[in-house]
Amino acid sequence: FFFSSRRRHTRCSGVSWARRCVQETGTWGQKSSEMTIGKNKRISRGKKGGKKKTIDPLSRKEWFEFRAPVPFEKRFFGKTCVTRTTGQKIASEVIKGRVVEATLADLNNNADNLAWRKIKLQIEDVQGRNCLTNFHGMDTTRDKLCQFIRKWQTMIEAWVEAKTLDGYVLRLFCTGFTTKGPNQRKRTSYARHSQVKQIRRKMMDIMTKEVTTSTITELIKKFNTESIGEQIETACKQIYPLQNVIVRKVKTLRKPKGDIGKLQELHDERNMPAILEEDEAKNLSLIHISEPTRQAEISYAVFCLKKKKNSNSLQH
Repeated sequence: FFFSSRRRHTRCSGVSWARRCVQETGTWGQKSSEMTIGKNKRISRGKKGGKKKTIDPLSRKEWFEFRAPVPFEKRFFGKTCVTRTTGQKIASEVIKGRVVEATLADLNNNADNLAWRKIKLQIEDVQGRNCLTNFHGMDTTRDKLCQFIRKWQTMIEAWVEAKTLDGYVLRLFCTGFTTKGPNQRKRTSYARHSQVKQIRRKMMDIMTKEVTTSTITELIKKFNTESIGEQIETACKQIYPLQNVIVRKVKTLRKPKGDIGKLQELHDERNMPAILEEDEAKNLSLIHISEPTRQAEISYAVFCLKKKKNSNSLQH
């Protein structure tokens, strides 16, 4: 009675389903709801071995302490963790080459006004649990740069590549802003294009001179004191008065070949600044400040020291 192949196929499939129901349940038109495990692939048998034990990842870590080089006053300024030595993966070798970023306020005493200056240090050697670091770069926080940018003034930028006496090839970026001259009533202080070119040339000459005539240690001291920016302001005063001239960024392009002897000189205790004496240490109290690390899951704690108030001053 069925002429199309489609209907014939439908009838055959229905008959085969009915026969399967009779064979499985013994009744017509009803199918057993309970199926044996193994026939239906969607019914899982469970995985072998059961659940794995959850282990705290920090239990497999060991902590190393950062040690700052000579130009900075504070000797130890932070810690980091690394997976313990397993097989051929040695922890002290894994940690070498990491770049640490800290503010200048964390590396120097009484430098809270320079917290906007970011210093990058690279781990070059590990001695026990101490990581010996070396200068790797410098940068400025974004909020500090935004404070300098205002209306009615000209921003002048310059960059230069130079080599220090001890073989470091650095790229320096300088930024400065024009300001009003003495007894100026005009609201704006825009420099002409010819003046901008002269100021930029002065910036490049001064930065090249400072880098080529000093070692990396002497150069870091100049960065910390902002002496290069002051020299540029003084030299460009005759062209156009400037303000807020800073070396905003420093990149290390090439370093001399690793010499452990030179690295030890940078971390020699005789070259380090004097540490607080015992009498001064007694007048310090410990303050705990907890901050989350940038783009990281683990949080770290920062400790700082604050001078206690004298009891005599409190009585008055």
